[in-house]
Amino acid sequence: MNSFIRDLEKAISDEWTAYYFYKDLKNRTNNPLYVEFIDHAKKDEKEHYEMFQYLHYLYTGEYYEHKKEKIEYTTFKEGVLRALKDELEAAEFYRDLLLDMPNQQAYNPLFIAMTDEMEHATRFSTIYNSLR
Repeated sequence: MNSFIRDLEKAISDEWTAYYFYKDLKNRTNNPLYVEFIDHAKKDEKEHYEMFQYLHYLYTGEYYEHKKEKIEYTTFKEGVLRALKDELEAAEFYRDLLLDMPNQQAYNPLFIAMTDEMEHATRFSTIYNSLR
């Protein structure tokens, strides 16, 4: 259970970081499709953060106080590539976390986050490929 909680805490931090990263990334484009795709991912990341905080509370009796990190990037294209890579890694991370979950309570939030991350990767891949 301890490694699951540690991984859940990493997920909480990662989701918070992604939310603020996408908030900034969205402001670096005026392309309506890009804005829509990034905003969709941003909203999902906030939902994942809240679901994981709730899970943490159910398992530990407290919410996780995470460090607030900011993702640095220079260009919009660099940010989109970073987002794409992060989303692919997150989907894999949540798949592994799903296999290690201590009970069924964690299934829905992890499954939702895992599949959302794959959807985000598709969206960011679409943006990235159109930037070439």
